[in-house]
Amino acid sequence: MAASVTLLAVATAACGGGGGSGGSAASAPDGSGGSASSAPPASSATESGGDGAPGTSSAPPSTAASVHSAPPARASGTGQAAAASARCTADRLGLSLSAPDVGAGNIRYDLRLVNNGAGACVLRGFPGVSLLAGDGATIGKPATREGEQLPAVTLAPGGTADVTLHTLNKGIKGSSCWAAPSLLKIYPPGSKDAMTLRASTPVVCGDTFTVTAVRPG
Repeated sequence: MAASVTLLAVATAACGGGGGSGGSAASAPDGSGGSASSAPPASSATESGGDGAPGTSSAPPSTAASVHSAPPARASGTGQAAAASARCTADRLGLSLSAPDVGAGNIRYDLRLVNNGAGACVLRGFPGVSLLAGDGATIGKPATREGEQLPAVTLAPGGTADVTLHTLNKGIKGSSCWAAPSLLKIYPPGSKDAMTLRASTPVVCGDTFTVTAVRPG
């Protein structure tokens, strides 16, 4: 009987050892398969998750916005050109000369320019003014500029701007005077076309003949 019990114990031990070994072998493939299958998702996330790629694709909209901001500047240039073309020209202006203003040996006349055009126009600066004899010959010298440059004057239709012509009373500076004119010849500021006004004044004395810049009338 003792021998039978020993044989039974040996057989039982042999069966138990085989089961443990089989359990270890089965667990190894599970663990290794888990590691292999988990690797591709991690690798895939790293390669495609370039947040930098969408970021770089956002650059073109920013560049396009910069480019589209240029047209307003061109429009502004066009506006300036339109303003420059609105200068008052000789063919749209009328002229008149005031009575003399005499005081302290000086004689001054206001020469008025009137906008006879259908739209507004702009005058800025000094006109050219000369005295003409009846035959068109120039008397003396053109008026020299007196005073400073003034801001531009915008004339609505029918609007006016003035300049002042200045000379001296006879005897204030020497005793000579120029001949009396028959016409005034006027170049509006910035114009190469002249206008004429029939007038017998001013009679320039002391070789003093000046004109101011245009101011509102």
